[in-house]
Amino acid sequence: MISPEHDLLILSRLVGGWQGTLQHRAAPEEPFRQLPGTSENRWVLGGRFVEMTLRAGVGGDNWSAVLYIGYERSERRYVLVSLEPGDRRVTTRLGQWRPELDRLVLTSDQSSVVCDMTTPGQLTLELSEEAVPGHEFVRFRAEYRVASPPVLVKPTMARHQRRFVIA
Repeated sequence: MISPEHDLLILSRLVGGWQGTLQHRAAPEEPFRQLPGTSENRWVLGGRFVEMTLRAGVGGDNWSAVLYIGYERSERRYVLVSLEPGDRRVTTRLGQWRPELDRLVLTSDQSSVVCDMTTPGQLTLELSEEAVPGHEFVRFRAEYRVASPPVLVKPTMARHQRRFVIA
């Protein structure tokens, strides 16, 4: 049986600052735009989720998104919620850790995200979408290298409030 902290150890591999290249396109017939990018990832919500703030571009040609990845222990699955301001979309994807591939694979009805952590110090994110039923295309692919090491290996646990009486 997998230990209860296994999910946190997997998510902790995402935490830290990442720099790299992002390839992005809005439709399958469009060519990829290649942009320099960053991903600042930190523990949030009491150590239950990793917030990934992705930014790419220079000057007026910018792209951004915020992803929240966590683990639902009761359902034994990972959850990814993505917010893409330009598209004004919020998407939820559910998935599993694939230990044989060293990848986190999360899917929804029309899309899938793969977080590839095969090589230490490298992170590849790939989002595929279904433009028309049965035809999937890669919408974006980001290849990152560690820019700054994570601050915490494990999330901090919520602190209990203490009450003091001053007499």
